Amino acid sequence: MFYLIGIGLKPEHLTLEALHAIEECGEIYLETYTSAFAEGDLKGLKKAIGGKKINLLERAQVEEEFAQNIIPNAKKENIALLVFGAPLFATTHVQLLIDAKALKVKTKIVQGISVQNFLPETGLDAYKFGRIATIVAPEENYAPESFYEIIEGNFANGLHTLCLLDIKSEFGEMLTVAEALEILQNIEARKSKNILKRALLIGIAGMGSKKQKIAIGSAGELADFPKASVPQSLIICGKLNEKENEAIGALYG
Repeated sequence: MFYLIGIGLKPEHLTLEALHAIEECGEIYLETYTSAFAEGDLKGLKKAIGGKKINLLERAQVEEEFAQNIIPNAKKENIALLVFGAPLFATTHVQLLIDAKALKVKTKIVQGISVQNFLPETGLDAYKFGRIATIVAPEENYAPESFYEIIEGNFANGLHTLCLLDIKSEFGEMLTVAEALEILQNIEARKSKNILKRALLIGIAGMGSKKQKIAIGSAGELADFPKASVPQSLIICGKLNEKENEAIGALYG
């Protein structure tokens, strides 16, 4: 069987269901390109799962090799792919389930604690979030801006946008709130848009960890958002209701 397992935001977030599933697996893989622990490290994860060997995978290994070279082995033994947070945030992981189905390999999904579980701590209503956007750092000959269209659509409908921030695990780099805001400001300058000036912005970092940070304000006020706590995300608020205004004022006013 092929197990797709969410491992949360720190080793202590591993559920009993996840631990039992991992115990049943002969081969264990961890994809390292969609996120990272907010607290703890791989040494702590390995200890939590009883010292079992963990094979680390980069993006290309998951997207281009996993279905062809690894999933077929799940016909003979149980194989686990560990994913930080929740296991189905990334469409790549959904594709792996589709691939397994085509290969007639049985699958099991084990859910995990994700950043979404912590969003209400900002004072915002979890039901008022629209589509999630991932802000991607521009590179030479590659500068997608489709995430801004998601933000625009959500904002027009009065919905909040959770912006996940790009990660380049092979370089040990994670986009920060300040860098994400700069990217958005450059896009708005080119498009003559002003959502950032109209919206309340919330920076969150290291959720679930001792270094958890939530800061609320304008783009200028979040420019100094601390870089030490990761992973970081940016929330662009839509229309706040009365309870949200009250909660934000009481918790962070």
